[in-house]
Amino acid sequence: MGTIVSLLLLLVFLSLGFILSRLGILAFNSKIDRIFSIALYLLLFSMGLRLGQSRSVISSLSLVGALAISSAVFTCTGTVLCHLLMGPVYRKIDSNGLYAGNPKTSAGVKTGPVSGTHRAAILVHNLKKPFVLLVLVVLGTFAGYFLPSVSVLADGSVATWILYVLLFIIGIQMAGSGSSLGKLIVQPAVLLLPLVTMAGTLLGSLGTLFFTGMSVGKALALGSGFGWYSLSGVLITNLGDPVLGAAAFLSNLLRETIAFLSVPLLYLTGRCESGIGISGATSMDVTLPVIEDTWGSEIIPLSVVHGVILSFLVPFLVPLFMSF
Repeated sequence: MGTIVSLLLLLVFLSLGFILSRLGILAFNSKIDRIFSIALYLLLFSMGLRLGQSRSVISSLSLVGALAISSAVFTCTGTVLCHLLMGPVYRKIDSNGLYAGNPKTSAGVKTGPVSGTHRAAILVHNLKKPFVLLVLVVLGTFAGYFLPSVSVLADGSVATWILYVLLFIIGIQMAGSGSSLGKLIVQPAVLLLPLVTMAGTLLGSLGTLFFTGMSVGKALALGSGFGWYSLSGVLITNLGDPVLGAAAFLSNLLRETIAFLSVPLLYLTGRCESGIGISGATSMDVTLPVIEDTWGSEIIPLSVVHGVILSFLVPFLVPLFMSF
């Protein structure tokens, strides 16, 4: 019952932000963006505080690391394999050439991705924020470890309300992006891509079942962040499993990094589906520059829709699987 209530509250705050934005009462702007950033920093720091207050997490750091690495590898591998296997289907249904990313020069001559130096610069730029957030979690963990036990920190009450604020703002963001992407989302060729990513990720997540004590539900919840590290780990921690929450945070952070490094290599497959798929929810923001750099600007709408759909699923799939 507790998980159902949590899921309903997440839906309420997400929907409220979406509705208020669509009614024109609120719109995403620089002020709301700053509030979002501050709330995100506070959320991850509070998550660290809760982890530090939990002696079970401190004593299980080796398990957290092993779960994170294996989940990231399994989910990325499962996603890529599923997209490669679906290649014939993509070619058959893609009558409008939505998957036909094709970087070209102004003269129309096909070229490969730009220089490795430029890509390295993009990578460093995009890893700054994840690094800052990781530092906040680590600092919060140290602070929580040395502070005396505080009930509102240990039970996640503070983190829960910050999370509601974030979901409210995410609803506003989704309403804004949905207005320009609505026509694309209803196309079967576009919908298939995130569905295959979801299937590949969840199948890959089952690879973590060899860890003692891992249930099917927890294994699926671990991978259901689709690279959205700043939300999935907090959701799982708030649902009563701080060890798995810490692993989910690191796993999805690793997935984002693996995706950024792998997209140029997946260019060698000749198709864009696996490159977008391995990026998961981050295909609409963090990994979008390297996706565009590799396959061209024609692929941007498909990549953004893919990320939007997966991002929308995260706050529902994680609590759902944790209830098993």
